Amino acid sequence: MRMRTAICSASLAASLLLACTKGSGALQPPPEPAAPQSGGFERAQAARTDADVERFVVELRDAPTLGPSTAAVTVVMFSDFECPFCVQGLETLKRLRDLYPDDVRIAYKALPLDNHANALLAAMAARSAQAQGKFWEFHDLLFSGRRLDPGVILSYAKHVELDMNALVHDLDTLEYGPEVRRDARQARRLGISSTPTFFINGRVISGAKPLAEFDRIIGEELRYADNLRAAGVPDEQLYAETLRGGFEEVQYAKGRRGLDPDGVYAVPLGDSPRKGPDDAPITIVSFGDFACPFCAKGNATLERIEAHYGDKVRMVHKHKPLPFHRQADPAARAGVAAQTQGKFWEFHDALYAFGPTFGSGDLRTIAKQIGLDMQAFDTEMSSQAAADRVEADLALSMALGVNGTPAYFINGRPLEGAYPEIHVRLLIEEELERAQTARKQGIAPADLYEHLTHTPLVD
Repeated sequence: MRMRTAICSASLAASLLLACTKGSGALQPPPEPAAPQSGGFERAQAARTDADVERFVVELRDAPTLGPSTAAVTVVMFSDFECPFCVQGLETLKRLRDLYPDDVRIAYKALPLDNHANALLAAMAARSAQAQGKFWEFHDLLFSGRRLDPGVILSYAKHVELDMNALVHDLDTLEYGPEVRRDARQARRLGISSTPTFFINGRVISGAKPLAEFDRIIGEELRYADNLRAAGVPDEQLYAETLRGGFEEVQYAKGRRGLDPDGVYAVPLGDSPRKGPDDAPITIVSFGDFACPFCAKGNATLERIEAHYGDKVRMVHKHKPLPFHRQADPAARAGVAAQTQGKFWEFHDALYAFGPTFGSGDLRTIAKQIGLDMQAFDTEMSSQAAADRVEADLALSMALGVNGTPAYFINGRPLEGAYPEIHVRLLIEEELERAQTARKQGIAPADLYEHLTHTPLVD
């Protein structure tokens, strides 16, 4: 395994050292081109003149493209429709297409940033437009400079004469959410977190750089393509051949801090409180702190998720009282005491409804309101058994790498923080697809959680 140090993204500190690996990770190398006659493959290997060029394997898959598939140069742009720098980058790409109409192909990848409220919606709408054969017209309108909101996005869709019923259905059901999330996972594997980021035949450019920088690299790539053609590589295989041996992912030299957003964690359920069918295709494990305002916000989102998905979702709660919330640990132990009497969720819901500013007396008031045996409640709440249960959940959270609250694991896939509902639903939709695939493989409904949490994510 070959290791390299690289700078990952213009948004990261310049001193951050990364280790690049090839031949490992979820991405696989592009398929090898068929060997031409008369030793053509060997001649193609000998023709390589890019030994000192760092390339990344950027698979196109179903990405929208503009330009001939036989182009010598493929430029992949990871972009965000609300990013002003992406507008500048797009203008550069248009000029390159004018300069090299037959030699340059453009490919779009979605990287909607969390701080852009409508970028995700626009990216999913663009995929819907792609399904209707009108991606690039819609794409260019989204980048036309007007501030985006749902109304503007729909007005652009009408302007390019999209089937509005189909678009609304696609957005309502998050039809193309998995495709957008897949692009974002690919971006993370490649070590990028800012937009725009370009890959010119796998060579990275971060940010909206001057045209001259693109032109220089494209000139080098055109000369390299001539060498490959002379060695017998067909035009339709130039991109795959150029990327051969490139790096498939970026790995941090000192390891990742916290949870891997693309990892799958086998979170044991134990005897934690749960609600919903045991054979539900989706299990959401929450690590929460009753005194955390963000947990209250996240819980409100989960209530909407539960209402939307019904019996498709099973909820599991684990305690993570944070040390700087004075009432968090007593509240967690009170939750254990309520669970002992079979009324955890009633206590859970009532306490979150009260809000994070509760005091010790409020815990007893809520316990009375939901009909608990108060003597048993007081005894259990102050018991070593309750303290041990809370401590066990805390230890598990630390072992998993959970640093704050709320933290959720959806079929083992992590979400840290109180994300908007759409982000939670997107992950659930992906997991419903994984669950459906597992069922087709013969996995019983009751075994889905165990199976999915021990199955790595593969794009």
